[in-house]
Amino acid sequence: MTIADPRLLRPPAVLSRAAGLALLHWGIVDGPHGLSLVVEVVDEDATGTLQTGPWKDPQIDNLSIHVTTGDAEPIYPKTMARFSGPAWQRWMVTFDRYDRPARINAATATITIAARPVDLRAAIDLSGRA
Repeated sequence: MTIADPRLLRPPAVLSRAAGLALLHWGIVDGPHGLSLVVEVVDEDATGTLQTGPWKDPQIDNLSIHVTTGDAEPIYPKTMARFSGPAWQRWMVTFDRYDRPARINAATATITIAARPVDLRAAIDLSGRA
């Protein structure tokens, strides 16, 4: 079985900033695992904020992400892996699996991202309406 070439739906971008932190993504791709992206929170001033409190607790996932298409219920990731460094936290997110039909039509999708405990939020409309 041959997989289709991945398509870059949105280039990397900074989505929001608050309290010295930046929320960004490395590009949104429609590929062999369906809709996928890498989301990162960066401590822009390297103050150590991401190494304390709830940011450091491995039991707390500080990122909330889902996709909506029209009036349907939110669709949550199939896989979400978290990595961290001294001044960043990164999540690799996929919404489908290679061997299953796609759950999301990227042409009508909106991705909503929130990082806690600060107010880093973004909505990315892939439909081209906004």
